[in-house]
Amino acid sequence: MKFTSLSKLLFIGLIVVLASCDDDNPFVVDFSTVPPPFEIGNAPLVTTPSGLGYHVIREGSGPFEVTRRDNIRVFFTGRLTNGEVFDSSYRNGSTTPSTFSNLGTLIDGFREGLIGMRVGEQRVLIIPPSLAYGNITERSNPNFRFRNDTLIFDIELDSILN
Repeated sequence: MKFTSLSKLLFIGLIVVLASCDDDNPFVVDFSTVPPPFEIGNAPLVTTPSGLGYHVIREGSGPFEVTRRDNIRVFFTGRLTNGEVFDSSYRNGSTTPSTFSNLGTLIDGFREGLIGMRVGEQRVLIIPPSLAYGNITERSNPNFRFRNDTLIFDIELDSILN
């Protein structure tokens, strides 16, 4: 096989590009910058009629409370009861809060835990399977593995956008 000058140049360019790639897998989620869990300390546990439990770690301020129709920005970290992080706004080193423009798309317990929060408020939500992924039956659903799990979320309301 005869290589032309252009072919050699493209081949060398390909080698340089491949050699400059690091071993980071773009499909692996990195939770190494997730902050430690909120300390619930003396924050009393509130249990709602639906079964959601929550601790108010820090009261928020401002004239507005989150409603179901609001667009919000929130920092959050979701953990299993064994402490394993499964989702977080801090994933892959992010320092930007997540934006939720339709609270109706969230799991019931997360949505219920956000309602009534004020800007700056921090809560720890304890979401039983019935308010999380307990009704998932399809093994193909990525959240199927959480169907029997109680989920713990640390959340901080950054802003109400509307």
